[in-house]
Amino acid sequence: MSEKEKDTKNNKPESNKNEIAVVSKKEYETIKAKAAECDELKDKLLRTQAEFDNARKRMEKEKLDFLRYANEGLILGLLPILDNMEIAEKHIKEAKDFKAVQEGVDMIQLQMQAFLKDIGIVRIKTVGDKFDPHLHDPIEVEESEKDDGLVLAELKPGYMFNGKLLRPAMVKITKKKEEK
Repeated sequence: MSEKEKDTKNNKPESNKNEIAVVSKKEYETIKAKAAECDELKDKLLRTQAEFDNARKRMEKEKLDFLRYANEGLILGLLPILDNMEIAEKHIKEAKDFKAVQEGVDMIQLQMQAFLKDIGIVRIKTVGDKFDPHLHDPIEVEESEKDDGLVLAELKPGYMFNGKLLRPAMVKITKKKEEK
């Protein structure tokens, strides 16, 4: 290393030297107050962050619990219907009076329909209505004297859940006969 480089290196100010600043007592008190305020705000920030983290963890736990037990009410509503189905099954095996068995199954069907209505599931009206591609799935087409697109038969029911299509109804629709 040349002498010039050594001189330049030795003349550089050291970054680790402590510098002393002279300030008035008023400025010192102001700086001290600002530092205290900064410490207080930092403490509030840390506490707020911890509260936020705890709230987020609590919400995640509540969400998991909700998902785990959300269907409990639904299942409790289905249990009496299941019980009645099991009773009907026993009677079918021992049945001598099939009219009574049919009445029991009809009652279970009504009970099931009432349960579905209570939870917001509604059967889509089909037969006699105009075909609606948003609600109906045409499985069969039959030529007829009637207007195009009338629903002749329901092959499988469709359902709405709280106003949203759950499953379209599978239907047979008309196609007007072409005149020759």
